[in-house]
Amino acid sequence: MRQFLNERLPLTEFSAHLRKPLPKHINLLFSLGSLAMFLLLLQAATGAFLALYYSPSPEHAHNAVTYISEEVPFGSFVRGLHHWGASAMVIIVFLHLLRVVIYSSYKAPRELTWIAGVFLLLVVLGFGFTGYLLPWDEKAYWATVVGVEISSTAPVLGDFVAKVMRGGTEIGAVTLTRFYALHTIWLPWLAFGLVGVHLLLVRYYGSSGIPQNPTEDMSSQSVERGKPFYPDQVFEDVVGMLILFVVLAAVALSIPVPLEGIADPTNASHDPRPEWYFLFLFQLLKYFQGPLEIVGTFVIPTVGIVLLLFLPFLDRSERAVLWKRPVALTVTTVCVAGIAGLTLLGASSPKLETEETLQAIEQPQNTMPSDTEMEAVEEGEEVFDFQLTEEEIEGTEEEEEVFDFQLTEEELQ
Repeated sequence: MRQFLNERLPLTEFSAHLRKPLPKHINLLFSLGSLAMFLLLLQAATGAFLALYYSPSPEHAHNAVTYISEEVPFGSFVRGLHHWGASAMVIIVFLHLLRVVIYSSYKAPRELTWIAGVFLLLVVLGFGFTGYLLPWDEKAYWATVVGVEISSTAPVLGDFVAKVMRGGTEIGAVTLTRFYALHTIWLPWLAFGLVGVHLLLVRYYGSSGIPQNPTEDMSSQSVERGKPFYPDQVFEDVVGMLILFVVLAAVALSIPVPLEGIADPTNASHDPRPEWYFLFLFQLLKYFQGPLEIVGTFVIPTVGIVLLLFLPFLDRSERAVLWKRPVALTVTTVCVAGIAGLTLLGASSPKLETEETLQAIEQPQNTMPSDTEMEAVEEGEEVFDFQLTEEEIEGTEEEEEVFDFQLTEEELQ
């Protein structure tokens, strides 16, 4: 059988490729990419299970999620893996990109590898945004309202993009269907395609070791002294995956995934809060009001993404670790500290009460009319008050006959 397969498949070449040695001094941080791929596969598996019971319609979505959490065997556990796995994936992908920045692994000839990784980060955030609406509870609905409104502030195409996302003028059944399609069909195809390109580039250009390695470490004779990808690095990656899965399983079993009441589009008093990995943008909006709103919603995020994409072409310095590059160290530290600080502020900040929100909250409490209003609508109230007094009965016999169908004995005679 082995000879049969060897004659028809390039198994020998594939085995030699897997045993290709890595640069020396590869540490555990170089397993972050494998952990991110493992989480992507875990999200695909758990998402496929949840899709068996989910219905993307406002009438059934919330009930379907409740049914999964309370009735389906292992449904709560699988939903927990999917929910907390999404947060873990954002963390792992962010740390993976940060590791690449620390070791200057984005420099030539690996510019395209870096660009594919940045696009993968955007796709992961897209998974978080589109999947957020699917439970169709209060938090998901109003956070999506805010997110769509933010996209509408983009110049030229903002209103068009927001309308396409909503599928109309309001968030409703079409919006939920489109987000479900993006989350389960479009984004997975894009993610796995980018992962394939990313892995192909990594294997073609090789793994980039620690910059302090001598230049000759990348030569064929020196690289042979490094450990091979298979089985050494694969074993370390698998151990990391098992540890990560155990941690996620423990969190899924101990912390239930929150689910608020069914979405109510008329509840203007709800405090819209996005998932934690979007809180820094949520907090950033509070510092740019009025005409400057576009700075927080479009300018700063767009500039940040563009700088990330073109980082290999902007940083032309010699390849070295981050702490030996003062400018890069300063910029990276400010960006990471800024994102972390805004996230913490966004999580702890109180709701900003607007005049419209306050009126919506106070209106149900002020239903009792004043004395002036009572006097002004006396005649109108008589129309709805069918409990007439004795004087009204004696003075309006003919009118009472129209409304009083309980006749007296004399009238019957």
